[in-house]
Amino acid sequence: MLTTNTSVLTRRVRIDDDYVTLPYEAGWASEAVFFVQVEGAHPDLRLTAEVSPDGINWLPRGASVVMAESVAMAEVPMMNFGNWLRLTIIGATAAAGARVLVHLNLKG
Repeated sequence: MLTTNTSVLTRRVRIDDDYVTLPYEAGWASEAVFFVQVEGAHPDLRLTAEVSPDGINWLPRGASVVMAESVAMAEVPMMNFGNWLRLTIIGATAAAGARVLVHLNLKG
């Protein structure tokens, strides 16, 4: 039987610039999915998963997902990612911000 865990990384945070979640240690898992929800109107947002060997130095992993302004929820799936994970969200500005909720679901 596999183990699964879901953690809230960002809860209803208003962003108005580039945003990065806190790092999450996930070395035990073999699969990960970031779920991003946005409340209300928002600009197009680019979601990019990042990996790290130490939780300090980061590399983008996989293709970015563009969350169009008409979309309220998106996912960023990952496999073969090492130990530390985080998500970057780019596209919010002071004139066009977003209120985001980010979950990380792990399975292994």
